[in-house]
Amino acid sequence: MKKIAIVGGSPTSEFLAPYDDKEWEIWVLGNMLDRHIDKRVTRAFEIHDDISEREGSEDYIKWLASKKIPLIVGKKFPLVADHIEVYPYKEVKKLYGELYLTSSAAHMMALAILEGATHIGIYGIDMSVSDNEYFYQRACMESWVGYAKGCGVGVHIPESSHIGRSSFVYGADVKPNNAPFTYSEFATMAQQHEDKVAELKHKVEEIKNSIHAHSGAAQAYKRMMKVARAIDGGNKVNTLLETTTMR
Repeated sequence: MKKIAIVGGSPTSEFLAPYDDKEWEIWVLGNMLDRHIDKRVTRAFEIHDDISEREGSEDYIKWLASKKIPLIVGKKFPLVADHIEVYPYKEVKKLYGELYLTSSAAHMMALAILEGATHIGIYGIDMSVSDNEYFYQRACMESWVGYAKGCGVGVHIPESSHIGRSSFVYGADVKPNNAPFTYSEFATMAQQHEDKVAELKHKVEEIKNSIHAHSGAAQAYKRMMKVARAIDGGNKVNTLLETTTMR
């Protein structure tokens, strides 16, 4: 038997993974290795080709390599150590028929199937549809779950996860006004977006204040430029007031 636990970052079930059961391989996200310092990890994934926008990207690469944990990476990730391997995209496409990978979790799921997993546990991966990013990620993950089950793989998903679950059965259960979500679910999503708007407005104010501060500093330096130019030209400048008419 080959048992693989795929671990994401959702706190609802992240640490329910079988870390202490050595029959299970533990696969985690590379950028979350620091959350598993005291946990057994057998493989990490960093499938983003371009991490240049990540603050301290060079240090991040060195940090990942220093962990000495087998690391699966994207095509353009620097192969700075022997334990770093590029994800087998061609083999996965041949397996599924399409390169259908819209999340790191889907990459992990596909590779687990490719490598002959008999049991797959999915932990810390909720993919709630209230998050825009998960509208396209969840469908892909559910497709791979279905593929795994079709291959006879035993798949365990904690009840807290939204993957492979719905609150009603079409044609059997009728929801108010045939809505896809309940009132409370809509309210939760609305509140999340209102909170995001408030956060962005706060950032806008911070940016405006920063712009004003830099504009003020620029004007002051421009005034000093005039002073310096006047002095370089042999003029005597007694007060800054005299610089108001300088060009």
